[in-house]
Amino acid sequence: MNMLATSTRAGSGSSRKVAAHLTFAKARGRTILAAQKTPHPFHITRPFYVAGDPDGMATLYLQSSSGGLYGDDDLDLRLQVKPGAYAHVTTQASTIVHPARGGQTRQRIHLTLGPDSYLEYLPDPSILFAGANLNAELTADIGNGARLMLCDSALAHDPGGQALPFGLFSNTIQVLSEDGRKILVDRSVVSGADWVRRTPRLPVHGLMIIAGAIDARQIADAIDNSLPAQDAKSYSAVCALPDKGLVTFRLLAADGAIFTCVMETAWRAARQALVGAAPMSRRK
Repeated sequence: MNMLATSTRAGSGSSRKVAAHLTFAKARGRTILAAQKTPHPFHITRPFYVAGDPDGMATLYLQSSSGGLYGDDDLDLRLQVKPGAYAHVTTQASTIVHPARGGQTRQRIHLTLGPDSYLEYLPDPSILFAGANLNAELTADIGNGARLMLCDSALAHDPGGQALPFGLFSNTIQVLSEDGRKILVDRSVVSGADWVRRTPRLPVHGLMIIAGAIDARQIADAIDNSLPAQDAKSYSAVCALPDKGLVTFRLLAADGAIFTCVMETAWRAARQALVGAAPMSRRK
């Protein structure tokens, strides 16, 4: 659940809550950024448009002006896609989660999709530094006829080169239908020591979720058929739940470059199945 950071002092015990919101709407045949509130340290690019994207889809990059997530940061982002609007939202790069130094880093992301809208929320992985303590929550509300593709991923890293683990990573993802019914709840709590012990050769973990008004079996088959053969550098699994309108794709990878390559392959296959055309690459 990659996001931005506040500039509060790590471990100070006096967290500063910062909230932001973005609203996409369709106007004159294409999606625009209709409203925004992005206080420091939130920062965004101007929306732009990529040839071959469907229905005037807007692409927007989330950025940070503070260099990552710090202890005692408390962030809230609400992203709304109005009826009929199409948006691709990603990050400029991975987000560093710095040592908490006795505090706890919190981030909450709420995605709201209006009827017949389409959102791709695909941030780069969070990088959990030694001593990081991250509590992350993501909730997505999906309107009738809306489609959502989201990615949530993380990796552990000790910049000091001593292979020290992060502290704790608590992560909750919920996807809800328009009537409030829970379509998916994915919850995990893991210490850095367990992360390293359980997957020593594949330290990059990721989950792609595709939900809403979709043909789950078709999308799952498209992703599965696009993937390279399993080897020692990556391991993946795709699951279709047609009765819930849901596809999940999980990936373990040996490093960030391999993770990005495989996840982009899955994104292209899923987009092709969803809208009938594969996406062009976005430069970062």
